[in-house]
Amino acid sequence: MKFTKEARIGLVVALAFLIFFAGFYFLKGANLFSGENEYYAYFNDVQGLQTSSAVQVKGLTVGRVVAIKLNDKDSLVKVLIAVKKDIDVKEGSSVKLASADLLGTKVLKLELSDKGKELEEGATLPAKVEGGIVDNLSGEIAPLITDIRHVVASLDTVLYGVNDMLNKDTRKHLANSMSSLDVTLSNFSALSQKLNNESNQLAGVIRNANSITTNLANSNQQITNIMKNADDISTQLAHSPIEQTVKDLQATIAQLNGIMAKINNNEGSLGMLVNDKALHNNLAESLKTLDALMADMKAHPSRYINVTIFGRKNKN
Repeated sequence: MKFTKEARIGLVVALAFLIFFAGFYFLKGANLFSGENEYYAYFNDVQGLQTSSAVQVKGLTVGRVVAIKLNDKDSLVKVLIAVKKDIDVKEGSSVKLASADLLGTKVLKLELSDKGKELEEGATLPAKVEGGIVDNLSGEIAPLITDIRHVVASLDTVLYGVNDMLNKDTRKHLANSMSSLDVTLSNFSALSQKLNNESNQLAGVIRNANSITTNLANSNQQITNIMKNADDISTQLAHSPIEQTVKDLQATIAQLNGIMAKINNNEGSLGMLVNDKALHNNLAESLKTLDALMADMKAHPSRYINVTIFGRKNKN
């Protein structure tokens, strides 16, 4: 069977229209090849909800908004939604108007119930409105803004008090303090420069200190012996009869004091010798005479010593 040219053109145009409408409804969220169940929901305010908006179950798109119409009887907004037939919408299920993003795009969230029997097509679902992201942020930011206002007021009070404190005299004192601080920092810089210049000497001092500590460590045994000897000496001194020695010394001193007292009082030979001037003079004359005698004996020994071996005649 052959088709004419006009029939072929008509068939192509019909297929094109069919593909166009199928694509159009596909872009709107409709599926021409699977059935859908339609349900109604009523809202006081749809907040910019559009037809073809998604109907989601736990974030998964399962339907679309078919129509939105204002109800003349009660001034409510009547929303017709279409849900895939494989989604079991049972009694107790509800639909919630929510925001999908920060831009305010609205979607309907279908909250399914797992109890009860399945609703018939065309039934009315309870409608709820979920606060948007901006609304939630506004609710959280409002207390923060209140706190910020309190902080700003407190800061203003503090700055006012600081302004009162920073009068002319206070500013002058602060300027003087800063000048003194500048001088102090300059002195500290000069000191650090001097210390830097003396770093070699400081290094030498540190090396000498290290050497001293090393020598002390090496002489630890000798120091221990010295300390032990000192301890032994102190122990011996502690056990020595110092008290008896002191008593004997005191007794000796007392005796010496008695002897000196007797000498001063012309008692005894030594006292008389020390205090009697005439006796002293006689003793001095006797010593002079004895000295002259000894000198004469040395000069003329024959006068005093006469030694003969064979005998000699006596001279008259």
